[in-house]
Amino acid sequence: MTKIRLLSRSRMLSGVLLLAVALGWTVTPALAGPQAADFALLDMEPTVADVSVQCGATKPRGAAFTMHITMTNRGDLGGVAGFVRTTYLDTDFVDYAIPIGTTVQISLAGGGTPGVDDAIKVTGVGGAVLIGQASILLHTDAKPHPLLGGKSYCTTTPAGEASPF
Repeated sequence: MTKIRLLSRSRMLSGVLLLAVALGWTVTPALAGPQAADFALLDMEPTVADVSVQCGATKPRGAAFTMHITMTNRGDLGGVAGFVRTTYLDTDFVDYAIPIGTTVQISLAGGGTPGVDDAIKVTGVGGAVLIGQASILLHTDAKPHPLLGGKSYCTTTPAGEASPF
């Protein structure tokens, strides 16, 4: 009777794992060791008019991190179909289409190559009025990127100021 229970549990576990793979569930690997996190908000509505939000970290041989971005394009605040632009420190960028009244969630890996991807900036282009946040998860031995002021891993560039890169 014990063997039957073990076999049933084993089949049940196999079925759950097979279902997870079939449904495309993903597992995000954890960073080894102690972790730090930070976030900053972006509010591009006309009364606030933030310019960008950016996150980054540094250490001598690169500081790997994961950046999570959630942005909504607010048509009620004047937004039109546009793009969420992610710009890397080396000025390469990717535009993600964002229709009016929708939200996008983007996760990026960065920090592996100093001077290239150790800071990432997010802004709206093409008429999008974005409201949202960017956050970073990284190892505690990383330091805030000096271009972001050296105190926080994520910052917001307010209206009237220039983005740090």
